[in-house]
Amino acid sequence: MLVTTIAITAVVAGGLGVWQVVNRNSETPTVAASSWGRIALIDRTTGAVVTVDTEGAAVDEFAATGRVMAVHSLRSRLALVGTNQITILDTGQPDDPPIKIPIDRGSTVSPARTNDSEYLIVGAPSGGNILIIDIADGSVIDVGQTASQSTPLLFAETVKVADNGSAFAVADAANFQTIIVQPGVATATFLSGQPMAVGRQLVATSQTVGLQADVSLVDLERRNRALVPSEIPAGGVMVDDRLIMVSVDGGVFQVADGDQQAEPLGQITMPQGDQVRWVHPTFDGQRLVIAGQTLEALVDLDGKTIFTTSFTESVEFDRPDREWSCMPIGGGDTYQSVISLESGEQLIDLTGLTVTGTSSDGCTVIGERGGAYEVLTANGPVRLGRVRAATLGPDGRSVVWTNTSGRTELLTVNGNLELADPIDLSAAASSNVAVVFLLD
Repeated sequence: MLVTTIAITAVVAGGLGVWQVVNRNSETPTVAASSWGRIALIDRTTGAVVTVDTEGAAVDEFAATGRVMAVHSLRSRLALVGTNQITILDTGQPDDPPIKIPIDRGSTVSPARTNDSEYLIVGAPSGGNILIIDIADGSVIDVGQTASQSTPLLFAETVKVADNGSAFAVADAANFQTIIVQPGVATATFLSGQPMAVGRQLVATSQTVGLQADVSLVDLERRNRALVPSEIPAGGVMVDDRLIMVSVDGGVFQVADGDQQAEPLGQITMPQGDQVRWVHPTFDGQRLVIAGQTLEALVDLDGKTIFTTSFTESVEFDRPDREWSCMPIGGGDTYQSVISLESGEQLIDLTGLTVTGTSSDGCTVIGERGGAYEVLTANGPVRLGRVRAATLGPDGRSVVWTNTSGRTELLTVNGNLELADPIDLSAAASSNVAVVFLLD
């Protein structure tokens, strides 16, 4: 195989960045962007919802449920996050009553996607109880209640989930242990150490001892399946019930059932003084994105570095979607490029753009540059100009914008990177509208 290494220096918003691609392969993404059939227009002030079809005609209306702070979606279902409740609507079943789930005021609500569903992790910023809500059916796991804890000290950011949603692991800060909860199971399982990753049969936990750690694989019956000494882990994922983990110093290791030592797979070259902050799966679980303060890297499950880049200033890197086949590099106000997750090739230059949304495959982005919005594709940019807000559809070809005159319109980008005549949605859209494309 031909191996080509490229080092390119580019000026980005956060400073001088250097990115490197290793082991080029096909640039063709293997996951297609999703099509959509309807658009939900949510009044943020009242919570009222109107759905429209691809021609802009109203389909259904849903009654107001109160002010909406955020919106999450799963296919035809919407989860409207209010100040003290989450309301789940199935727009494909307009006669079904909404599901209303009370939450504490000031709660954080974070999405956690699995292969078949999306969950909302509800917690308190300073620690407390955690609710795990399945958008697919509105079911709720009350972690504190399941663990029989009257005053739990749990943090939402510690929650790990199996790729099929069969189990969740939560760090118990009060008792220095891991709590395992499962949908439909009335009791919790308790493990020693802190949660690292959850598989379908095994859970990985770690305990730090001085400057090293002990990493364990334990099954859901609490039987130890592996115990290995390790560098201090920053994170990892379970793949076919083997742990692929990354240390804070950038080492990539594997631990499998019965192992007594962690198997070294690779090493990410870290900038001086930097450490790995988090590890996140993408590309249908076949790639890991590793983020430090100034470094972002992409490795495969064999530990091979496919892409790496560094910035001169700290960046709050975006976490990728599990199903992406491309990924914007960077975060916050600092973006560099869109890369192929298969090969690491740079597909789109994002210098100077602040990304505000992506297509469902991550290969097309929308963002703002110098006060004007544009859609960037691998074939070139589509300039939208100055608008109040713009939302990119999952197909990467559709945009709903609210222009400077207050009109909300649907636009389509054709194969020549030209905008078709807009379809007016203003009759169905409020002045404070949130837009969600609903998948077929």
